[in-house]
Amino acid sequence: MAKSGLGQDPESTAAVTVLKRAVELDSESRYPQALVCYQEGIDLLLQVLKGTKDNTKRCNLRERISKYMDRAENIKKYLDQEKEAKETLGISLRFCCESKHLRS
Repeated sequence: MAKSGLGQDPESTAAVTVLKRAVELDSESRYPQALVCYQEGIDLLLQVLKGTKDNTKRCNLRERISKYMDRAENIKKYLDQEKEAKETLGISLRFCCESKHLRS
């Protein structure tokens, strides 16, 4: 996904580097870190997009940005669900423990 068809300017190089790292972290199931890298990489690609005049390149950049945004949104949803599940479990365990103390 992080293949480079971008120019050699510093923003393009940085975007490719950060997005490659995001994909690596994603494949290792290190989702919080991957999300941060996707967000940073997307921001860098948006900067590249702003400076790009060629319509074909702009279209390609938009497609890439869209794909990375979709993946970042999916990770964010997953992390939010995981956090909610942990909070729900914590409340359930706390309630269970409090109930046992009330009975004794």
